[in-house]
Amino acid sequence: MKPTKLFLALAVAVLLGTNICNAQSLTDTYWRNPKTGDWVIGFTGKHVIYDNAVWDIMEQTERKGGYTFTISNGRETKDIKVSPTKKEERTITIDKKVSVKCSPITTSTLPDYPTRDDRQGFKDNGYRMGDSVTIVGWLKDMPAEAWERGKEFEVAIMNILTDEQDSYYAPLDSLGRFAFKVPLFNTSQAFLDWKRSRICTVLEPNEIYFLLVDFTTGQRLFMGTDARLQNELIAYPHGWLNERIPHDGATYEEAIAFMESVDSVHKALDSELEERIANHPKLSKRYIDYVKGYYIAGHGESLMQARFYIAAPTVPQEFMDYAAKHIWEKMHPYTLYRDYNSFLRNYIGQIDVKKMTAVDYLKIMADKNTIILTEEERYAVDNFDKVKSAMRAARTAEERQNIEDTYNVNKVMNTLNNLIPRMQKELNIEIICNHSMNVFDSIPYTPELRDIFIARRLCMQIESTRTPLYPEICSWMEKEICLSAAKAAVTELNEKYLAIQRRDFANASSLKSSDDVEGMSDGEKILRKLIEPYKGKFILLDVWGTWCGPCKAALAKSQEEYEHLKGYDIVYLYLANRSDEESWKNVIKEYNVTGDNVVHYNLPAEQQTAIEHFLGVNSFPTYKLIDRNGNILDVNADPRDLNALENLLKTMNGTKN
Repeated sequence: MKPTKLFLALAVAVLLGTNICNAQSLTDTYWRNPKTGDWVIGFTGKHVIYDNAVWDIMEQTERKGGYTFTISNGRETKDIKVSPTKKEERTITIDKKVSVKCSPITTSTLPDYPTRDDRQGFKDNGYRMGDSVTIVGWLKDMPAEAWERGKEFEVAIMNILTDEQDSYYAPLDSLGRFAFKVPLFNTSQAFLDWKRSRICTVLEPNEIYFLLVDFTTGQRLFMGTDARLQNELIAYPHGWLNERIPHDGATYEEAIAFMESVDSVHKALDSELEERIANHPKLSKRYIDYVKGYYIAGHGESLMQARFYIAAPTVPQEFMDYAAKHIWEKMHPYTLYRDYNSFLRNYIGQIDVKKMTAVDYLKIMADKNTIILTEEERYAVDNFDKVKSAMRAARTAEERQNIEDTYNVNKVMNTLNNLIPRMQKELNIEIICNHSMNVFDSIPYTPELRDIFIARRLCMQIESTRTPLYPEICSWMEKEICLSAAKAAVTELNEKYLAIQRRDFANASSLKSSDDVEGMSDGEKILRKLIEPYKGKFILLDVWGTWCGPCKAALAKSQEEYEHLKGYDIVYLYLANRSDEESWKNVIKEYNVTGDNVVHYNLPAEQQTAIEHFLGVNSFPTYKLIDRNGNILDVNADPRDLNALENLLKTMNGTKN
């Protein structure tokens, strides 16, 4: 059967995002005010979209191409009168009070606005606590494939206080509708329903936005009292400027060449924007300023990210000069671009590029008399660098022995190994309250940016250690931070880990003592001893650390993993790398990584290193699958792909030894 012309026309309409409909029908049509350019109303078979909400049609009549409706949102009703089409327009009257001549939206996004909008800047609430944005919408007529990507609508916003992405979710009803409020620290770049609708936009505090994504007509529209910027960004999305040096260990010359290439990309994107402005002269100044600012933020983020690819300990001064001139303090509000978060972290990190050791800090504290050391401890602190340099330079066993005798190296190291854990609290306070602030205070800043930096530093400390702050640091924070929202972010996170720390283990038997392998030093023998009780079972070995972000992200899904693989008689064996005892226990409690078949060890550093050397561990997390006979298999056993791991276990289940 040949396709009809109408079928072909409709297919082309969907592909082009064009709304083709019967001239007399209102079904699946959306209407704008041609004078203001705003989307005013939309009609579907059983609903009307109006005033940022989806209303049910209670009554509907049609006469000579005109319509009357009674609609309800469950709280109130409205009467709508729609005139017949005249010169491709309809007059739409709400409750006999508001009449607007409207034209149909026949493009996939809202057409260009008819007048210029020369407003400058974006809402800046002063980073006030308690503000939010309301997002209402409809993912209309989603096909099965779209539903498979989740039954929630996600809004993802970078949290500048924690340097983490915050994701907020609203459930979709059976038609794909949703509504919720999202906390907003200030005007922010946001990613809406990214895995399905892929919308990157800007959200401003205390606004209400209605988003329509119509999978039948291909249209994507924003409604709201001030949704022009959002509609322009969806019609003319900005390009992406996230450049990277192609390989590690780049030389100075390669770094400068990279800087020039980033500049070229930036100029090309600016030229593309200028061409767009010429072709669409009514684009708002806020749209133009936002896109230009995004490219500047991306430029700076690319340059600062290069610090991880350059062989030298610092990026070229040219990188820092550009960042200081164009980005530092210039992005207002500071939440406006996601890339600014990464830039802020790496720019400050580059200024604080000197890697100081715990011994360096102990020496500073001793010199300031903030700690009192014994003669033996002071000798160890003062001579550590000399010992380290001399031992590194020694070429023969005799030279090394002379150094050991001269400095009494064993005594120095034993003294420091005892001193550093005992001074952990003082070190923590020195690094956070003094050193970090000295670095930040060496560059110009606004009061708001200083508060943001302190909050980020404290949140990073809590997140990395998974332990609450010392009371002395909390008191310091109370005096130093003025922004209530910044203070609240730190306090909330700190209280979370205070509660975790106080919580008893639901299954403390999962935590094992290293007594059984005490005195052992061979990595293979230690591991064999640890797995000996579980012969006859599969063992999934997870080598992780409390300092490792991907490790903790994987552990967060442990219960899902256990449930998914519960039919395979597995023991989960976790070996922690360089993890403080308190942090280790808190992570396990936080993610409930316990159970009758779950085993945790936090071995002494030398034993853990020996096992990792035997297994060839060079990244974290590392997963190994051990069969029922204790053989370590050369397979990909990563539980972050549960389906692949289950298929592997199914195969092994069918080949029992």
